[in-house]
Parts: sequence; C-alpha cells; structure tokens
Amino acid sequence: MNKEVKERNRAFKSLFNYIKKVINRILSLADDTDVEGTISGIKGGIVLEGSNLWILICSTFIACIGLDTNSPAVIIGAMLISPLMSPILGIGLSVGINDRDSLMKSLRNFAVAISLSLMVSIVYFTFTPFGNFTDEMKARITPTALDALVALFGGLAGIIAGSRTNKTNAIPGVAIATALMPPLCTSGFGLATGRGEVFFGAFYLFFINAVLISISTYVIVRILKFPQVEILDPVVAKRATTYGYIFLTLLMIPSFIFLMSSLKNITESNVLKSFIQDNIHDDVEKGAQWTYRADNDSTGTLKVYYFGSYIAPDSVGRLQNKLVRQMKESLLLRFTVPDSLGIELTPTDAPPDEERKQLSEEMTELRLKVSAMEQVQNNDMVKKTTAVDSLKNELTMVMSDSLPFNEISDEIKAIFPEVEKFAIARTNQTTYDSLGNRKVVTALVKWDKSVYRAYDKKQKQDRIEKYLEVKLKKKDVEVVSY
Repeated sequence: MNKEVKERNRAFKSLFNYIKKVINRILSLADDTDVEGTISGIKGGIVLEGSNLWILICSTFIACIGLDTNSPAVIIGAMLISPLMSPILGIGLSVGINDRDSLMKSLRNFAVAISLSLMVSIVYFTFTPFGNFTDEMKARITPTALDALVALFGGLAGIIAGSRTNKTNAIPGVAIATALMPPLCTSGFGLATGRGEVFFGAFYLFFINAVLISISTYVIVRILKFPQVEILDPVVAKRATTYGYIFLTLLMIPSFIFLMSSLKNITESNVLKSFIQDNIHDDVEKGAQWTYRADNDSTGTLKVYYFGSYIAPDSVGRLQNKLVRQMKESLLLRFTVPDSLGIELTPTDAPPDEERKQLSEEMTELRLKVSAMEQVQNNDMVKKTTAVDSLKNELTMVMSDSLPFNEISDEIKAIFPEVEKFAIARTNQTTYDSLGNRKVVTALVKWDKSVYRAYDKKQKQDRIEKYLEVKLKKKDVEVVSY
C-alpha cells in the first residue's frame, strides 16, 4: 500500500515539475535577450541632437496641429515619430544598472526635450488661427489611475520588445499607448493661453507617464539581471528604494482622486439619464436633449434642463424624492447626496414664469380698464375714444415687448456654458434708406476668456442667433458680442 502511495506521489511530482518547466519556458524573459544590444541601443538614443532634435521639433508641431484641429489620426502620427521616449528609457536603464553618468545624461536630455517641446507648442498656439480648447485637449487634463496603468504596461511592453534579439512590431503600439507628446503639447497650450489648470493637469499626465515608463524599464532590467556598472552600498540602496516608494505614492494620489471623481460624474450622469428617461421624457434616445448643473451652494440644488413635456409643480416633490433615492442606491453617490437635494426642472415649453405671470395680470388689468372706458364711450365720444386708443396701444406694447428672459437666459447658459453675460431686448432700429424703422430683437453676449478669437465668437454668435430665431419664431434677430 505504501509502495503505491509513493509511486502516486512520485508521478504527481513528476507531472508538476513538467508543467512548471513548460510554464517557465513559455513565460521566460531571459531567452532571446540581447543585453549588450539593448544597453547600447538605449544609450545611443539618449542624446537629443542633430536629426533626433529636428524629429522632436517636427513631432511637436504635428501633435499641436492634431490637438488644434481635434484630429486623433494626426496626433497618433506625432506619437509614432517622437523620440521623446529614448531619454525616459535611459533613466530607467541607468537606475537599473547603477550607471550614474548615463543617468545624468538622460535627465539632462529629458529636461532639454521637455523645454524644447513646450517652447515649440507655445509658439504654435500663440500664432495659430484656431486656438480652441478642443476635446482632444480636454481628455488630457484629468489623468486617472487607469492612465497610469496604461503607461506602466506600455513601458513594460516597450522594454521587453526592445530587449529581444529579434525585434518585434510592438514599439509603434507602445509609442501610441504611452501618449507622451500630446499631454506635453497640451501643457504648452495652457502656457500660451494663460490657463494654469490646463498646464498643470496635462503636465501631470505627461510626468506620471514618463515616471512609470522609467519604472517599468527599471523592473525589467533588474529581472533580466543586466550587468551592474556600480555596486551600491546595501544601506544606500535600501534608503533609495524607500524614497522611491514614497515619491511614487505621492505622485499617484492625485490620479486616484481624479479616477474617483470621474467615476462619480459618470455614475451621476447615468442616474440622471435614467431618471429623466423614466420620469420626464418618454423617448430620451430619439431626440430629447438634456443637461444638468449642480449649484455650489448649501441647498444642493440640481438644475435639469431638457427638451420635453412640462411637469406640473405638484409632481416636483415626488420626483425629487425619487431622484435622491436613486442616487443613494449607488455606492459612489451614497455619501455625497444631501437629503435636502432639490431639483429645478426647466423645460422649453414650460408655462409662464413669475415675470410672465405678473405681466399677464397687468394685461388683464388693462383689459378691464379698456372695457370700463368703452362702457362710458357714448357720454364723451371723442375724449373716451382717445383714452381707449391710448390704453390699447399701451396694452399692445406690453404684449409685444415681453420676452421670456429667465427661460432664454437659463437655456443659453446650459447650451453655451462659455457665455459670461447675456442680455436681450426688443429695440427700434433706424436705417437711413428706404426701409425706415423696424423692431429688432437684439441680444448682447459677453464671452469668457476661453473664447478670445474673433472667428470663434462669430461662429458661436451665429449659433445663438439661429437658436433665438427658432425660440422666438422671428427672423429679425441680431446678436452682438462684446
């Protein structure tokens, strides 16, 4: 019996060792490693001078054009030709093999590459005829921990592919995945336009990408046991490792904060979309548009703008309680939603607001006066007729000059968030030709600092004019930017 057990154990052990050997052979990084070629290749690309420097300038211009025109294809082209990764790989390699001279050279060239790319992008965004803050730029100012993971695994793939004797086609994919040039050029846009939040957000994304690529290079170099140039004292090495962990932790904290904020916004948006679809509009996906804004005050009012049917005031309380309940069902929103959350629903076809109600009361009062005057018209025909006509003219002016200002103002701010000030009124316009006088709806718009080019103002001004023509069902509408 014992003999059978021993044979069974020996068979299991033999099978385990065989599986272990197969796995090691499949996952082994040591096989087909070109140590000397990898070290000389990375060190050879560290120095940015001559052709490398001109390629960096060209890739920076291409990335700026792609960001400026919101073209992902152009941005990908810039990432493919950029030599920016070479000094970053040099930093990781130098730390991995304890080569101080190469480390200093890599850091120096890395600083030169950053400075040159920023200067080129500042020059471009200062003189470009467009200069808008595009969606491609917006995507690079709030980096999350997921972006850091992309840089880490991209760096691992890059150094693994680069250390092979037979080179693979993974390097172009790594250049695209790690995305070094676009955030750096976005930082240049922030400096060129004086927008600090854009500069710091984009530069943070670039910096964590660079650091994690260097760390991934360092890890693979140590795993593959590249020969050490200098043997460090164990105490010094341990202290350096501790400082490195502390630095990496502090570096990654903002990315986790951005990640939680992004997840919270996405969850809140999904809850609101579901809420609107179930309670406000029957067919959100087939044409209804909506947005929302949470006021930063103590009441926690949530303003929802949408294109749909009117909701009766007595239903708002019920909807408010349902919205709070749906938000608190989410783990990410449970502790951030106040119990007193209010909702302000603003449809486009809502009944008159307070100002229009007051105007309606005034018109009713005027109609009563007109009726009273008409009753005594026979006693003093000429005098009363004049008074009646005057009151009718007053009534016509009140009715014709009324504009739903609050409703239009809220919708303008929701559709065009870059509007800083807005005013609208009916005006009498005189043209010194055969047309004579005419009444025109005139809107004054002041834009925030993100819209500073005449081309952009004219484009957005035309969109507001078309919106007002549809809203007021009038053709005589003029919009003036100032």
